Amino acid sequence: MTPNTIHFPTGPNGTEVLRLSKDGIWANPDIPADDAAKLVLTMLDNSIKSLVQKAVEKEREACAKWLEDVVDAPNWAEVIRARGSHD
Repeated sequence: MTPNTIHFPTGPNGTEVLRLSKDGIWANPDIPADDAAKLVLTMLDNSIKSLVQKAVEKEREACAKWLEDVVDAPNWAEVIRARGSHD
């Protein structure tokens, strides 16, 4: 993978859809533009959702640890952690 390049692979074989780099934008000529746009938007959407979920989980755990360590409320900490199992 080239440094300072954003790749958008898709499919089980990792076919590249789009590449952004300092040299410009490359789009796979074998994939229609509308299909490529949908694939890239789907990949970005999934990445953003994953990042947000990880941030929520990290913050939830920090709150639970605070309840355990500072407030001495381990039962409430478990309530906070349990919220994550129902999302």
